[in-house]
Amino acid sequence: MELDLSPKLAKKVYGGNGGSYHAWSPSELPMLREGNIGAAKLALDKNGFALPRYSDSAKVAYVLQALLNAYASNSETDCLIGLICREKKSKRKTMELDLSPKLAKKVYGGNGGSYHAWSPSELPMLREGNIGAAKLALDKNGFALPRYSDSAKVAYVLQGNGVAGIVLPESEEKVLAIKKGDAIALPFGVVTWWFNEEDTELIVLFLGDTSKAHKAGEFTEFFLTGSNGIFTGFSTEFVSRAWDLDENVVKTLVGKQSGNGIVKLDGNFKMPEPKKEHRVGMSLNCEEAPLDVDIKKGGRVVVLNTNNLPLVGEVGLGADLVRLDGSAMCSPGFSCDSALQVTYIVRGSGRVQVVGVDGRRVLETTLKAGNLFIVPRFFVVSKIASPEGMDWFSIITTPNPIFTHLAGRTSVWKALSPSVLQASFDVDADTEKLFSSKRTSDAIFFPPPN
Repeated sequence: MELDLSPKLAKKVYGGNGGSYHAWSPSELPMLREGNIGAAKLALDKNGFALPRYSDSAKVAYVLQALLNAYASNSETDCLIGLICREKKSKRKTMELDLSPKLAKKVYGGNGGSYHAWSPSELPMLREGNIGAAKLALDKNGFALPRYSDSAKVAYVLQGNGVAGIVLPESEEKVLAIKKGDAIALPFGVVTWWFNEEDTELIVLFLGDTSKAHKAGEFTEFFLTGSNGIFTGFSTEFVSRAWDLDENVVKTLVGKQSGNGIVKLDGNFKMPEPKKEHRVGMSLNCEEAPLDVDIKKGGRVVVLNTNNLPLVGEVGLGADLVRLDGSAMCSPGFSCDSALQVTYIVRGSGRVQVVGVDGRRVLETTLKAGNLFIVPRFFVVSKIASPEGMDWFSIITTPNPIFTHLAGRTSVWKALSPSVLQASFDVDADTEKLFSSKRTSDAIFFPPPN
């Protein structure tokens, strides 16, 4: 109610001989920030050329003056561009955040196993992007007690074999045999438990959306049983009446619950047997699924989306497993549908570079197994594997992600006209032809140079 609604003029942001770019500032026109609206003008002089670019916002462009052909004008042209986008304040903060990869830290655990999580205080992009990340590690006979979460997630089995119990809202329990490579979609309201009866440690990665969570960037688990379960919170009277039990029985139930999230069962204890049919529609093994991309000596990709696992539509996330061969390169690219990329390094190591606004390199580091890092919206990322290769599992904050690649056969550069490329790079025709002649058959992954 106290905002200044008076009209304002745009101010010049940059420009030169070819023209100029002007924008309205939220500091002078507060309703821009309040309404998540952007506004700008592009003014091109004769033969002025606005270089190829993409934006973090969907827009409507309106020509205010003169005629505008594909890439130049015979007279000065003003163009008003209206931007409709997400919070710009958040995006500005993104530029200053530490994007370096981090390892998970132990939150709790005991004889049966442990639970580890990434903290938004150490990895600020978790809070900024409303993403949670955690790992569950179960020893032999380790049992992760039934729980539900305040966040929708994708679970990915990093190591071992085990059993998962899943109860969708108002549905019967599904008991799944799980193994390395399995991805499981876990929508809101799902109750889960996890059990490992093998000698090999069972490790499950959880990545999810915390936009509706109690704490941005963190999962909060609600346990049905255990020392911090719901039984211990209600009074004996309430539990007795709710479950129609004598108070003595209730006291026994509550008193026996000494475990905190994870317990170790007796070796002779029999858990429910998994059923093969319960996997249908609930899980997809990314190591056995048909490949979406397969480049010899380059790499392979399996994409998890609503086509092969419809339940991810309810989760609101897409995912992929990428296996980059030794010394191969993953093409520079970005998510063109305003999605964040959250990446966990499953195996191997390699190098990564991320480029953000104004062509500034915001991250250059070595990635190792166990690292988690996040690529902000519209930032460009590229990776090169070490000689041993590198595998990673990623979630993307949309169930059917779309990527634009900046190198290779499917590169956006291949779609641009030769004259546009020549003008953009300010090179002669021969140099442009050399540039365009490269990477005409490779797509996404590039084998190491000979």
